[in-house]
Amino acid sequence: PPAPTPADPGWASISRGVLVCDECCSVHRSLGRHISIVKHLRHSAWPPTLLQMVHTLASNGANSIWEHSLLDPAQVQSGRRKANPQDKVHPIKSEFIRAKYQMLAFVHKLPCRDDDGVTAKDLSKQLHSSVRTGNLETCLRLLSLGAQANFFHPEKGTTPLHVAAKAGQTLQAELLVVYGADPGSPDVNGRTPIDYARQAGHHELAERLVECQYELTDRLAFYLCGRKPDHKNGHYIIPQMADRSRQKCMSQ
Repeated sequence: PPAPTPADPGWASISRGVLVCDECCSVHRSLGRHISIVKHLRHSAWPPTLLQMVHTLASNGANSIWEHSLLDPAQVQSGRRKANPQDKVHPIKSEFIRAKYQMLAFVHKLPCRDDDGVTAKDLSKQLHSSVRTGNLETCLRLLSLGAQANFFHPEKGTTPLHVAAKAGQTLQAELLVVYGADPGSPDVNGRTPIDYARQAGHHELAERLVECQYELTDRLAFYLCGRKPDHKNGHYIIPQMADRSRQKCMSQ
């Protein structure tokens, strides 16, 4: 691809579904991964479906979720506005980015209720139902409002990731995992989203969920041994490590 200009979005915020430039990326990084997970679009290794999820959200207006109230003409008249490309990074752009993604100052606010727990439960039930469709923006909006990606539906006995896996909604599964959904979480009968994907014939999705489940331990294994376990064939222990452990036990 052609070399980007300074204003081109060379980075993506995976958890926010938006593309950002080099200047704004520095601010996103300062927010922490619990707020914004950033990754370079060209120089980083991407799982194809994760990259597709980000581009789908970005091209379908995910940015408007985080700037909802700024779309109201009354806000413009009151003096509230977006940062312009010509503005300085500090303090103007950085303060705007923090307000937008950390404080969620411009996200659509629900009517106040006496019991916040009921609101979160209602949102999570909507998420549980919505992930069987391909509408990523709706699910991101629900997550931005407080829906829980790992919500266990008391009547259905499953989590949203079980539903997405059964329906073969790979991009929804990617979004849920980014927001903390556990691929190894059991349903009421002990079956995981990985089991659901396999039983429904979505084998590529099942393999991707396995990758997500073991991402942290696989990175550690690669750091220690220079290779990763073979989850596809059920070999969860690296052969060289197993041989060394066996030899060590025999020598003692």
